[in-house]
Amino acid sequence: MDDKNPFIIQDRETLKVMADPLRHQIIELLIDSPQTIKQVADKLGLAPSKLYYHFNLLEKHGLLKVMETRMVSNLMERSYQAVASCFELAPGLLTTSTDEGKAAVNEAIVSTIDATRDDILRSLQARYFQLEQGAPAQPRRMMLTRQVRRIPETRVTEFQERLETLLKDFTDAESPPGAPETRAYAIMVAFYPNFYFEETPNG
Repeated sequence: MDDKNPFIIQDRETLKVMADPLRHQIIELLIDSPQTIKQVADKLGLAPSKLYYHFNLLEKHGLLKVMETRMVSNLMERSYQAVASCFELAPGLLTTSTDEGKAAVNEAIVSTIDATRDDILRSLQARYFQLEQGAPAQPRRMMLTRQVRRIPETRVTEFQERLETLLKDFTDAESPPGAPETRAYAIMVAFYPNFYFEETPNG
């Protein structure tokens, strides 16, 4: 899959499809390699019947593609893959000058946060289950923190660039699927000006 050509989400309807936390996780699972609905359901700890609707929506809006079709026990089985490894929003879709633009901004933010929350909770539940089944304990660090600090405007660009460098290093460190001694890790970054209603409009 070509990492250099992201899929550009052009309309709010497609954004709303992508914004669902469960569909967000489905896309993430299908970036590396094609999988069937059952394979994805097994990884998410869900019944396949709960995913058919979501797969159909993702395919209808061009976010998934069918990679293989075969007959299994007289039933048609399809393998799906995400159409890209990176998804971006068209600049015109995110605007605060219209109600529709504001709604799109809210959907993009909420979907990222909700998908991260659900992903962390599922990961913890899956790990608890593995340990209960006798998997060896292997301590790993998980960082989850929120901090608000007043910083000089002159340092904003510096922090943004350092975060962008960290994200690039994280992406560049990726190993191919199936490589030994590797595990998927997730990172979410939110860096934004923290406004309050009592501040002056030009604050």
